[in-house]
Amino acid sequence: MVLRAPRGALSGGEVRFNDRYAWEGTDYEPLRNHAPLMRYAIDGALEYWSADLALSPPRIRYRFGLDTADGRRWYGWDGLRDTAAPRGAFEFAYVREGDLPNSPEWARGATFYQVFPERFARSSPGHRRGPVDAWDAKVSNRSFLGGDLDGIVEHLDHIASLSVDGIYLTPIFSSPSSHKYDTSDYFSVDPDFGGNAALRRLVGAAHERGMRVVLDGVFNHAGAAWAPFADARRRGAASPYFDWFYWRGSGAGGLGYETWATNVATMPKLRTSEPALRELICGVGRFWVQEFGVDGWRLDVANEVDHALWRAFRSSVRGANREAFLLGEIWDWAMPWLRGDQFDSTMNYPLRQSILDFAGAGAGGAAAAGDGGALLDGIDRMRAAYPEPIQPFLYNLIGSHDEDRALTVLGGDRQRLALAIGLLYALPGIVSVYYGDEVGMAGERQEAGNRAGMIWDARRQDQRLLELYRRLGVLRRSLPALKVGGYERLSADGSVVSFARGVGKDRLAVVVNGGQSEVKRRSTQRVVERIAYGDAATDAGVLPPLSVTLYR
Repeated sequence: MVLRAPRGALSGGEVRFNDRYAWEGTDYEPLRNHAPLMRYAIDGALEYWSADLALSPPRIRYRFGLDTADGRRWYGWDGLRDTAAPRGAFEFAYVREGDLPNSPEWARGATFYQVFPERFARSSPGHRRGPVDAWDAKVSNRSFLGGDLDGIVEHLDHIASLSVDGIYLTPIFSSPSSHKYDTSDYFSVDPDFGGNAALRRLVGAAHERGMRVVLDGVFNHAGAAWAPFADARRRGAASPYFDWFYWRGSGAGGLGYETWATNVATMPKLRTSEPALRELICGVGRFWVQEFGVDGWRLDVANEVDHALWRAFRSSVRGANREAFLLGEIWDWAMPWLRGDQFDSTMNYPLRQSILDFAGAGAGGAAAAGDGGALLDGIDRMRAAYPEPIQPFLYNLIGSHDEDRALTVLGGDRQRLALAIGLLYALPGIVSVYYGDEVGMAGERQEAGNRAGMIWDARRQDQRLLELYRRLGVLRRSLPALKVGGYERLSADGSVVSFARGVGKDRLAVVVNGGQSEVKRRSTQRVVERIAYGDAATDAGVLPPLSVTLYR
């Protein structure tokens, strides 16, 4: 149970409850069971109080007992009362198993590596049928460097060195573009990437190393070259596919059909409520999981597609593999998709903003660099937004193909980047590493500079940064408290913040110094790890500037 209240309005309280079928004579039995309310999270002017209830069977009638300045008041659906009367209390009919999150256990606290295939690695001799630019050329959305799936296979040792559990590939299906978000054939891997056979090789090689493979599914829109769209555009209402799209008048851009974003001619929007189209999309999802051993899907522009499709898609994919992982691209509050019937996770961009603001993002950030209270409030905002079982599966990131590189956001300051990385690895949820971030790549999203060719020349790679990523991967994999443990807010004092992670008897304190100066700290606890760029003091009582320190 979680209750939201104005900050400072409550000093404590409890939940009092009973089985909703408990009667005494012909009336409700008094609410006899108790569970204490504990302050769970803080977000600016709001705070959240929670209680853990043991229910058997899982059905309940309950009231919140709230300790206010006026004494204890009892809150139910009938408002505030002076007594814990069972009549008028809240009720939850039954905690139904089918309504609960059931994410695959392998993804809990996992580490993912995101690959943009066209720019990651070109195999020898390569598969690209057309001309290619120099690998280190300045790129745009019109550039082709010739990266392919066999190139990824050839560099799986690099990915595995980061203690990666899963690889997320941006779209790989046939498409005329380099980014592949304009699909022309959902059942064919683009020949420039090596075709379907190359995907089999990649999935097999990744599985041999204990890594899963997740594909990018683009079902909000298709490509203009997709055969059903071409047929519908040519034949109009006579086409059996005509109702798969949104046809508009010829004004306002003159396309005559709705697209992703605004008049992007190459990406006609799909009408996913059409039964035949829905069946096709569900079939695509099932096909690649069932026939190629793919381990899940990241679903593009997921909040512009109707919920009914995603429910059907989940059933179809999970029918092929009960352990398949479903990740939605949703940039803000995503609870409507995370109720156990659609996705296992969504991309946690709000946390990215909180981390980068604290680490020192440029003008336009929501908080001043090093504002510890704002950082912990941002983390608590996320914790209050999602039930506890969902949080280990949230897809946390500081880099992606849709945002400026984290190093660019932080003005090229590698110490600040190390601070952001340390926070990413220290917080609950999935960790995502965007290709190239680990070797110090920079670039803005304008003209796709954040999608440049991966730096493979070791002389041009930031080896200290790469080693930091590798150390953090090993640390997270070896410490259950860090990978799957719970979270507790401890303190914020200017630019110095602390929180705890723990599972069972294993407990870690994480202390972060987001300031520019060394901070003295009295501590007899053993330092587990000091996360900073370059050399850092090893004295347990010293917090170097722009660093994260883990204590046991």
